[in-house]
Amino acid sequence: MKGQLTLLELNKTIRKGLKSLFPSTIWVQAEISECKQHFSGHCYLELIQKTPSDASICARSKATIWAGQWRKIAPHFEHETGQKLQPGLQVLLEVSVEFHEQYGMNLVVHAIDPAFTLGDQAIKRQQTIRRLEADGVFTQNKTLPEPILPQRIAIISSPQAAGLQDFMHQIANNPYGFVVYTALFSASMQGAQSSASVIQALERIAESNVDFDWVVIIRGGGASIDLTSFDSYELCYYCTQFPVPILAGLGHEKDVSVLDLVAHTSVKTPTAAAAYVLHALMLQSDRMETAMERLSVVSERILSRQTERVTQARMRLTQIGNQRFVQEFNRMERSLSRLELAAQSSILRTKHRIEMHEQTLKGYDPITLLKRGFSVTLYKGRSVRSVAELPLGAPIKTRLADGEVESIVEKYTNDGK
Repeated sequence: MKGQLTLLELNKTIRKGLKSLFPSTIWVQAEISECKQHFSGHCYLELIQKTPSDASICARSKATIWAGQWRKIAPHFEHETGQKLQPGLQVLLEVSVEFHEQYGMNLVVHAIDPAFTLGDQAIKRQQTIRRLEADGVFTQNKTLPEPILPQRIAIISSPQAAGLQDFMHQIANNPYGFVVYTALFSASMQGAQSSASVIQALERIAESNVDFDWVVIIRGGGASIDLTSFDSYELCYYCTQFPVPILAGLGHEKDVSVLDLVAHTSVKTPTAAAAYVLHALMLQSDRMETAMERLSVVSERILSRQTERVTQARMRLTQIGNQRFVQEFNRMERSLSRLELAAQSSILRTKHRIEMHEQTLKGYDPITLLKRGFSVTLYKGRSVRSVAELPLGAPIKTRLADGEVESIVEKYTNDGK
């Protein structure tokens, strides 16, 4: 048949054609969908392009970074952007187009421009801000009232984060002796899954049935590009809708994420977040001390004025040398006694109200309840209010004042039936 070719002849023709079309390297913009380093030292990529309308994949190609180039490209990209090459990144690559008769087309990567990736992240950040503003929710979490006595704190962080240790040290060793209840809701704070992980932690807080005063989102330092997950529209939108004020301390002195902008309050570091909570408690403590001092001064003034009046009355009575002197003197003595009793009673009532306020503040401390003999039973990290919530064989924890007891439910009696 005329024009008939073998597959090998066809592939050789394609190879020659591509070589003539792309005699030198070209720059290609794409998204990395796979990035695998082979034990040989080579790195194999899968590149894709998505349609803007529905994010479906409209183009796909294999790419290879040979070991020699990988040893140059990888550290340079990580140094400039603060992160490794990974799926989900938009990249600009210098490639040569190659075609092998047996393995098909492949792009050989010679260089990657880190500036393009950083610029793409900045564009996405602005898009998130504009979208939240258009939704009318950008400042919604900021409108929540700030807690007056922030003693119950939900923390979202990685359990291994140095920033978490800094926060807990500040809270536990505060110089004022304030008692603050904290609960950790662990989440991944780096990588492509961190946004979804933080949202899941927020959902667990909402389901915990604890009236937290603050939700504190903290992490350590790290590269600037690690903050890109905190520019996620889904995460930031969820935070704007959250019914508890969010305090962000993401550990960056210069960079500001979109989460920082939509949170009720944002500070630079986890240590600063702890200081912010303690400062609020210190303000309330100072206000109570000032109120006590004012009450003491007012009480002393009242007593002093009444004593002075009685003294003056006694002086006037000493000038009367008749029966009226005795009558007036006795009446004033009785008045003095009543006034002194009234003043003392006023002082005692004032002190009692102050002591009641102090007891109310102490009542916020869950440790106090535990020390009184109460305990809290937890199943799957949540407090148990009914035996109906516990299946037989369920592992439970019983929290006491001096520790926890782990046990297994073998039998229960429902008093309600």
